[in-house]
Amino acid sequence: MTATGTVKIRVPDRIARNSVARVRALCIHPNERVERKDGKAVDRDYRFVNRVIVSYLGRDIAVFETSTSISENPSFGFALRATEPGTLKVTFLDTRGGRFEGAAEVRLA
Repeated sequence: MTATGTVKIRVPDRIARNSVARVRALCIHPNERVERKDGKAVDRDYRFVNRVIVSYLGRDIAVFETSTSISENPSFGFALRATEPGTLKVTFLDTRGGRFEGAAEVRLA
């Protein structure tokens, strides 16, 4: 069983310089859903991933703002133009201050 907060990133093994590659990032997270009782939302302190930040070569290149509609263990796919070899970092933030990070190396062909 994988622990909450584990981040997995899938990057192609080798990418041609200046080409665009598809990257996938997954965070193991429970993402509590909105509950209803008698047709009304139950007042709860929901916990879900509400922001995803993608950094490449030390710069933020994408920020995703999410809501309670994302699923448990959210997965994000995005395009990356590989200009230089270096580190790709993905950070998942949740509504209770949780910060979950993962990193992968981008290698050029």
